[in-house]
Amino acid sequence: MKLGLLTAILADMTFEEAVDYAAKTGFQALEVACWPNEAATRRYAGVCHIDVDTLTDEKAQYINQYCAARNIFISSLAYYPNNLDEDLEKRVKCNEHLKKVILASEKLGVGMVTTFIGRMQHKGIEENFEAFQQVWKPLIRFAEEHQVKVAIENCPMLFSRDEWPGGQNIAFSPANWKRMFSLIASAYFGLNFDPSHFVWQM
Repeated sequence: MKLGLLTAILADMTFEEAVDYAAKTGFQALEVACWPNEAATRRYAGVCHIDVDTLTDEKAQYINQYCAARNIFISSLAYYPNNLDEDLEKRVKCNEHLKKVILASEKLGVGMVTTFIGRMQHKGIEENFEAFQQVWKPLIRFAEEHQVKVAIENCPMLFSRDEWPGGQNIAFSPANWKRMFSLIASAYFGLNFDPSHFVWQM
C-alpha cells in the first residue's frame, strides 16, 4: 500500500510543486487532478495539474521522469464531474473530457482513472439507471480498449443546496453498486474505496 493524496487539494500549486510537496512530506503516490482548463463550479473542481488536451509523448515522458526522480507514483488521473448531468450538452462535454483523461492515463502508463458516475438529481433512480446504461456502457468499452481501469468514488455529492434533492452521484450505496456492476460487468470497472464517505453516511 502507498499513501497518497488527490492533488485537487493543492490547487494553488503547479504540477511540479505538488509532486515536490508530496515527496517532502512523505507521501508515495498522487491521484492527479485533470479537470479541463475552466473555472471551478464547486470545491476541488477545476484543478488541472496535467492538461490532457495538450499531453504529448514528450510531456508524458517528462511527467514520468519528474515523478520517478522523487519516488512518487501516479496512482490515478482524477476527474470528478456529473457524468449523468441533466443538461445533455454539459453531460456530453463531461463524457468527452473523461475519454481524454482515459487516453492520457494510457499514455502515461498509469492505467487508472477515478471519477463519479453522476446523477440526474431531479429524476428517480430508475430513470438514472437507464441513463447510466446509455452513458457508461460505451465509456467502459472505451476504457477496456485502452486498458485503463475506471474507479468510481462512492460520495453521494450532497454538500450544497444546489445538489439537493438527489445528489450528483448514484454510486453511494451497496445496493446501487451491486446493480451497477451487474449491468456493466467488466474487469476495468470498479470502486474507488473511500472510507471517509462511509463515516459521512454513518
